[in-house]
Parts: sequence; structure tokens; C-alpha cells
Amino acid sequence: MQIEPSVSLLINGRTVTARQLEVLVAVHEEGSQNRASERLGISTPVLHRYLNQLEERAGVPLTRTSNRGTRLTHDGRAVVREFQALKERAISGESVRIGCTIITEDLLLSVLSKIDSKGTYDLIISDDERNLKDFRAGLMDLVVLDDPLCAFEFEDARWEEITDDYLIHVNKGENYMRFRYGAQRIGFRHLESVEETYNIIGTTRSLSDLVRSGLSFFINQSYAARKGIKIRTHTSPHLLMHKILAMFSEESPEVHRLISEMQRRRL
Repeated sequence: MQIEPSVSLLINGRTVTARQLEVLVAVHEEGSQNRASERLGISTPVLHRYLNQLEERAGVPLTRTSNRGTRLTHDGRAVVREFQALKERAISGESVRIGCTIITEDLLLSVLSKIDSKGTYDLIISDDERNLKDFRAGLMDLVVLDDPLCAFEFEDARWEEITDDYLIHVNKGENYMRFRYGAQRIGFRHLESVEETYNIIGTTRSLSDLVRSGLSFFINQSYAARKGIKIRTHTSPHLLMHKILAMFSEESPEVHRLISEMQRRRL
């Protein structure tokens, strides 16, 4: 018996099939609906039907046709990128797939350097939002969460506490730059609890841009320390203390070993 993963996407809450997505990829790579039809072994009217179904679900144009051929719109290219990324991650294999962010990257790299001499684990470094999408889709075995509140959004998932961390609060007024990583919701919920007004002006993935923004912000103490940045916090650390969690669907021996070693090493 041969078992292989099948990939589909949700666009605006509606499922699109792998076949529809493969048609879009073929049009993107060939630049021509006729050549895409020949490549896929289907007639041009059938290809048109697939594209129309896909655009109906998306609610926006995904292709643009001119006398030079067919090109994908910005939204069309975004769909193709997402589909191709999911296909890569859905390749069958025996590896244990782990997601983390730059907050816990050093911890995972240190642990895996010790326990993964045979390449049993695949580490993907992104952000909580991206990792949780893949976890929900069954494409990850374990996710190390910056934001512990995320764990309560999954009914069937199990989780273990890995370590403690806290947010440094830099207060330069009511305008804030949101860092893409860390338990940012805990920081902003604290502001709401003390009835302090705030406006999120923008979001950044860059630590240097965050520090130089001239705006207020939150950042994990562990990450700032690893980057050699010394910042005084405006809010008492115990008010912004939180857990770093490892969330998983099944506790295999490999998952158990990884969690145990992370708990020993901590941040």
C-alpha cells in the first residue's frame, strides 16, 4: 500500500483542490494557457474551467491575459507561493518537523546539535502565525510558541512548559511599533488592563528597526540579551512574565526527548 500526502488550500474559507492549484502553477510557469494545457494533458476549455473555479473561490482575479500570454496577478502569485511551500513541507518522510521563531531559535539549534546526529528532526524558523497554520494542517509535529495564549486556541493539541521569559517594555508614548515575534499580545493586554491608551503604528521583523523606531515597543528579554541589547523596562518584569510552550499532537519518543532536553537547557 502506498500512502502520499495531498495538499489543498483554503482561500477565503473555501477549499481549492490540488488540481486547480496545479493548473495555476502551470500557467504561471509556462506563461501561456495553451502551453499549460499541453503540459497538463488537458484541453484549453477544461483549463479555463479550472481557472474560473479557482478565481470564483478566491473572489479576485488571479490571472491577467494579454497578446503576450497569461501572467499571474499579485494575488495569483501569492497563491502559488503558498501552494508550493505546502507541497515542500508535505513531502512524506520519517523526520520530525519542528517550528519555532527567532526567540527560541538558539535554544532549538543547541538542543538539536546534541541529540540529532542522524538528521531525525527538520527545523523550520518562522513566526507563531505561520507555524500554527502548518501545525493545524498537520505539517508540523511540534511548535515552540512565543505566545502561550495560542495554545488555548487548539482543542486537541497537547503542550508542555519549556521555560519562563518576560517582555521588556520600552515606553516612549502611546504610539507603538509591534515586533513580529514574542508574546506581544501579553504586552498589549497588560496596557488594556491598566487602561493605558496605545496605538499600533506598524509591525516589523527587524530588531534594529524596532529599537531605532522612536516608538514604544515590547521585546522578549531573552532575545534582547542574546543580541547584546541592554534596555531598561518601564513595567515590572513579573507583570509581563509568561511561559514558552511546546505544543504537539502526539508524544512520540522523538518529541518527548526534544521536549525534555529543551526543559533542561532553557533559554
